[in-house]
Amino acid sequence: MQDCHGAPGIVCRLGAAPRTPEWDTLLLQAGALTWRAGPLSKGASLCHGTAGSGFAMLKLWRRRGEPVWLDRARALAMHGCGQVERHRVEYGQGRHSLWTGDLGLACLLWNCMAGSDAFPTLDVF
Repeated sequence: MQDCHGAPGIVCRLGAAPRTPEWDTLLLQAGALTWRAGPLSKGASLCHGTAGSGFAMLKLWRRRGEPVWLDRARALAMHGCGQVERHRVEYGQGRHSLWTGDLGLACLLWNCMAGSDAFPTLDVF
């Protein structure tokens, strides 16, 4: 369930697709699958980590207007904070990149607080 080649990436890239029953069903199912799979064990990053899944939840929250998706994004963001801390203890340093490091999680946390679904480099620069 990685953003770079999985359901979260589908939701993040197609979250603004036309509102049709087919698109809505596809995106909702991809988001539900992402949520059921849970946080990624690889870490908190955007590309192949928990932050990418969190952004998929934000995209569904924006599209559907259902608070459950924002709650799920926030839960994933908080889980990601724990992942960052555990990684820093284990390796003695953080991961300092946007796509594969801690900065992607920082963007997710900001968006959860700001009420935004803007995915870094895809929606905003």
